[in-house]
Amino acid sequence: MSEAPSIKTETFFTIEMPYRERMEIRRTVFGGGDSPRVAIVAGLHGDELEGLYVCHRLAAWLEELQRNKPGALVGTVELYPAVNTLGLDTLTRGLPVFDTDLNRAFPGSASGPLPSRLAASLMSALSGAALVVDIHASNIYLREIPQVRINQDFEALLVPIANRMNMDLIWLHSAATVLETTVAHSLNNSGTPCLVVEMGVGMRISPDYCEQLVAGILSVWKDLGVLAVDVDLPETLHTALIADDSNVHFLNAQTSGMFLPTTSHWTDVRRGELLGTVVSPFRGDILSEVRSPVDGVLFTLREYPLVYEGSLMARVMSRKGVRP
Repeated sequence: MSEAPSIKTETFFTIEMPYRERMEIRRTVFGGGDSPRVAIVAGLHGDELEGLYVCHRLAAWLEELQRNKPGALVGTVELYPAVNTLGLDTLTRGLPVFDTDLNRAFPGSASGPLPSRLAASLMSALSGAALVVDIHASNIYLREIPQVRINQDFEALLVPIANRMNMDLIWLHSAATVLETTVAHSLNNSGTPCLVVEMGVGMRISPDYCEQLVAGILSVWKDLGVLAVDVDLPETLHTALIADDSNVHFLNAQTSGMFLPTTSHWTDVRRGELLGTVVSPFRGDILSEVRSPVDGVLFTLREYPLVYEGSLMARVMSRKGVRP
């Protein structure tokens, strides 16, 4: 008879609410061995659901592993699927009442307001992990391919790990463009490796993208010694391109109107190729055309059609200078 799975649900943060209630934020812990501890963080933004589904799929995989192969989970896995519970309940990006982006509150303070206290508690819980993966979706306006975003200050440490994550793109950001008040920057700066994953679109789930990420996460966990060497894993099929700020081109709307794409997301495009048009809902004419500035890959494409002048419609990564 197989052993019962080693699974615990723990409260890592609690605070008294104004009227006779307490808010509790929980994590699920699998295993508990002395070997490496890893963590998945999701739901920092209440309108991003991809990470919740990834946590569900990882939990299902780990439960089955522990039932069918006791002892194969050598280390400890912590899943934090819903950090911003109030935002998830209300489908808002930030933390309601405080009107605060929780991922701009780190490293936080144990004596500050609610966002700062929650950030400090999460930092304390994650500190010392062998690897933290912070999962985000795009907003409701843009669709993103599965990618890892890394501050160039931590490139040497994180790129070798990201290369095994089964992603399509690794985007290196300069230090000037990375907010120091995010959980990833705060953890990396304090010595706990953290990768930021972004994929899909806000308020939606992209099952194929999520399964792609699950396979990559499991592969990295096995490399780290969290899983036994004889554990069978889903196949990883994706090799990431590496881009930086020098070869990523932003395409913004020249006029307000309705954006109609003429090509598919995550495709090769040529310089001058028509990617879409901005049209008027009141007239039959085309207000402006959106064309690729370079030969490259279309890795961000607008999902929501209405645009204002200056709205981001697409990102194209130039093939020139891209590292395979």
